[in-house]
Amino acid sequence: MIDLGALRSLLAVHRHGSVVAAAAALDFTPSAVSQQIKRLERQQGAALLERVGRGVVLTEAGRMLADRGGQVLDDLEALEHATRSTAPVGPFHLASFATANRGLVAPAVAALTGASADLALTVTEADPRDVVRLVARGSADAGVVHDWESVHLDVPGDLETTTLMTDRADVVVATNHPFAARSEVTPRELVDESWVCTPPGTICHDWLLTMFGRHELRPMLRYTDSEYASHLAFARAGVAVALVPRLGRGPLPDGVVAVPVTDPVPSRRVQLTWRRGRADSASLRAVRQSLEAVAATVTGEE
Repeated sequence: MIDLGALRSLLAVHRHGSVVAAAAALDFTPSAVSQQIKRLERQQGAALLERVGRGVVLTEAGRMLADRGGQVLDDLEALEHATRSTAPVGPFHLASFATANRGLVAPAVAALTGASADLALTVTEADPRDVVRLVARGSADAGVVHDWESVHLDVPGDLETTTLMTDRADVVVATNHPFAARSEVTPRELVDESWVCTPPGTICHDWLLTMFGRHELRPMLRYTDSEYASHLAFARAGVAVALVPRLGRGPLPDGVVAVPVTDPVPSRRVQLTWRRGRADSASLRAVRQSLEAVAATVTGEE
């Protein structure tokens, strides 16, 4: 009988490219992952990993076992949920990014709390790339992510997605800024501005660079902060401008205005993602329906 825990470790190495990365994704130590794969090799009577330079790759036998084993694990998860109640019950962990938490998840949770009293929903905030990793490794049951035009989110093949809505971002400036009265502005006009943005490595940071990169320009990134409320404070102080999404933004404070950006228009798809094996879960279905209902009332493209 194949050790399912060891099979998950092999799949993690296959997906993440190394024992160290697989261990981080599974919240194990590299030694534990290596031991599990060695146990699987003994069970199968074949080498599943081979060393290449300082790293490892799957052997032909390892790739075959990972490909077929991934489908088996998906089928087992689907079977587990198929035998459970058809009503949403028990714990459900949703991972989501901050602006979606404010604009979509909070009202969706409120609706679910009233309609599905037996569903114990918890929410974790994370950058979309981290959300995908949480869902892929089973640490979250589903995730809300965003996918910017030209900065696509890498979603593994064993995850499914559906688009909830399309969101836009505007440049926020102080009310006494020369662009405050404009109906729109372009990256070429914004290149000499000082910017506040999310930290490097976040998808929103990458999109800002890409927006300017289309014109072979680079913005002056003076300040970084993960909170858009801080971005608004910098803009209000008149020391920077900020690209702020409409979703979850709420009414702007006095002292700043939002100006639409064109060429290109900063737009992103807000999506729900989950493991394929959970597709028939009643809890997932309830969470998805609630998020879709809220998204239908929210417009990010005013």
